Amino acid sequence: MTIKDINEKIISDAKIQADKIIAQAEDKANNIIKKGKKEAENIKNIILHRSKQEASLKKSKILTEANLEAKKIILSEKQKIIEDVFNKASESILKLEDKDYLNIIKKMILDNIETGDETIFIDHSDRDKISESFVEDINRELKSKGKKGKLKLSTSYLPIKGGVVIGFGKIRKNISLEFLLKKIREELEIQISKDLFN
Repeated sequence: MTIKDINEKIISDAKIQADKIIAQAEDKANNIIKKGKKEAENIKNIILHRSKQEASLKKSKILTEANLEAKKIILSEKQKIIEDVFNKASESILKLEDKDYLNIIKKMILDNIETGDETIFIDHSDRDKISESFVEDINRELKSKGKKGKLKLSTSYLPIKGGVVIGFGKIRKNISLEFLLKKIREELEIQISKDLFN
């Protein structure tokens, strides 16, 4: 599964969920607007004998507040949808079969290696999947391409959610799943919002 596949899956999952959640948010917003209109009409009738102009101003203010509240609710629901989509994308990758997960990790490492003798850092939860033999397999592939092929698996763990961190000296290159999805989200959030909510 490539980053492009992840992007497409994120957008696809988001579109499936969006209609239902937005409909619920719009229902809430409509109820707030209806309530605001009703309150505005009541106030208008009570003070009509005093001043039609004052009633109109109050009605306008209540409707404006109701519309602002409705917009806040819709925006909040949109943010929840996008957050949910990225959380589900992360979960689906972490729940992949070991073989598929390791293929993704291998590709990520190969795409981000610079010297071929870096140290690979993983999260404690990946210790049973990403092993010395897995790293040796990548080293063999690097050597077959004329590179050093001296990657090492660190004996210390980093608190990352999926993926790896590649280290060389004091330099660390974060290609953890959490970091990559955050980067993808920053790049796609505006586009996803347009696709889902316009």
